[in-house]
Amino acid sequence: MAEIHEDTEMFCLDVDGEPDLPSIAKRKNRLIGYVITFLVTLTLGTTEIFASWYTGELGGSGFLAGLAIGSFGLVYMFSPSIGGKISDRIGRRASMLIATLAYIAVLILYPFSSTPIHLILIRALEGVVYGFIAPSIEGMVAELSPESQAVTLGNFSTSWSAGMIISPFLIGYVTGRYGVFSSIYVIIAVEFVSLGIIGAMMQNYRMKTIYREKRKSTDRPRPVHSKTGARFIASYLSVALWGVISTVILALLPRYVQGLGYGTEDFGNLLIIWNFVRTLAFIICARLPERTMGNVIIAGAALSGVSSVMMFAVNSMWVWGLAMAISGIAVGFSYLGALYLIVSATEDEKGGHAGLVESMGGVGLFLGPMVGGLVMDRSPEYPFVLCAVLSVIVLLLIVPLLRRSKKQTNE
Repeated sequence: MAEIHEDTEMFCLDVDGEPDLPSIAKRKNRLIGYVITFLVTLTLGTTEIFASWYTGELGGSGFLAGLAIGSFGLVYMFSPSIGGKISDRIGRRASMLIATLAYIAVLILYPFSSTPIHLILIRALEGVVYGFIAPSIEGMVAELSPESQAVTLGNFSTSWSAGMIISPFLIGYVTGRYGVFSSIYVIIAVEFVSLGIIGAMMQNYRMKTIYREKRKSTDRPRPVHSKTGARFIASYLSVALWGVISTVILALLPRYVQGLGYGTEDFGNLLIIWNFVRTLAFIICARLPERTMGNVIIAGAALSGVSSVMMFAVNSMWVWGLAMAISGIAVGFSYLGALYLIVSATEDEKGGHAGLVESMGGVGLFLGPMVGGLVMDRSPEYPFVLCAVLSVIVLLLIVPLLRRSKKQTNE
């Protein structure tokens, strides 16, 4: 296990080489990060819904609709780990400016799409550019507030969850009144706003190691640099489970609910419950003691299993509403707990470590709609059976891994 010397500490230097970035500048950059997160996930949530829906409008099969969602996850398995490392090298502001410009270019392709294959390819390109945006923001908010990383990462997660809540309302209202691609034009404008905020308001800075006589004691765990250690593997499993559960709910729950005789309004209500409770889970999780994050991801896996069983075992809208609330807590805990455990394990490569989290999430974001869609062809409830089984497997794996990690840390 690699150790950080007790007399070293990471400091933020502004572009002129001042000893430390002022506190007000750090706070301003973090707030900008949260705003950009909200805007970009509003965009991402809109394109995710649009791609799946428009694939059907173009005559594509259910498998192609799933692939239109899953192609993002396929690319996202790799792009965040690359994007995070590049962000560590060139800086957060430069990385976010380049990625936002690229995202606008990708969004402009949507109005020219005329086949399901076009949508699948565009979503894959989104996976590339978003892989540079998310790790950059995660790395920035964590390194600018090292004494409260759980809170800042929780604020990041809350911001993207809030953006996802608004996406269904945006696409449902605008598309129905102003045409097929109207929601795409709206989010292109949103990304131009993001570009302006980053360029005009975000302060550039760089990181440098300085030496101090003694490091102050904190509640944070000691930095761990082994990316194949027990704590990391448990976190990878947790965030991959989050990806599977999330995409099954977003991509396959509508077909399941409608197949049992319920309407689109019923699905919409379930999704509102899920998104709202997930946002609350992020807020709560961010304020839990940082040393409890291992227990947080254990709870996330357990609650995912419970909610999935409720979905396939009982045909009741009331029970499903409760299941969606439990699932919202579960995915919130699984994602944020894993994000903190990995990002907090380094002082100077937070972008790269955040990229690891997002890449493993990409595994789940790809496998969820693809495998879930295949088993749904056999029976509509099978995706939720799959989620329940996967949750139990992940739970059985992460408990001994976290115990081993705790033992190694104590030694």
